[in-house]
Amino acid sequence: MPGTNIKRRRGYYNLLVALSLLVVILSFSPMLLVKNKINPTFLNMPFALWTNILATLILVFFTFLGGRLRGDKGDFSSDN
Repeated sequence: MPGTNIKRRRGYYNLLVALSLLVVILSFSPMLLVKNKINPTFLNMPFALWTNILATLILVFFTFLGGRLRGDKGDFSSDN
């Protein structure tokens, strides 16, 4: 059925949106942004810097997947 494919893609897209919000909330939470916390370091970068770089890379990947799910027209009707 063609409607189930659209519903499934819309569900995956909504899951990506929820995961993106979770990544943003966690990247600004006190769990990651602890004052005067430098260790552990990675490539000589402090903890808060490399974790936010990782969060940014995750969000870029989620954006790519969301664009693939939405299709060329910006809706869920086109098949990729």
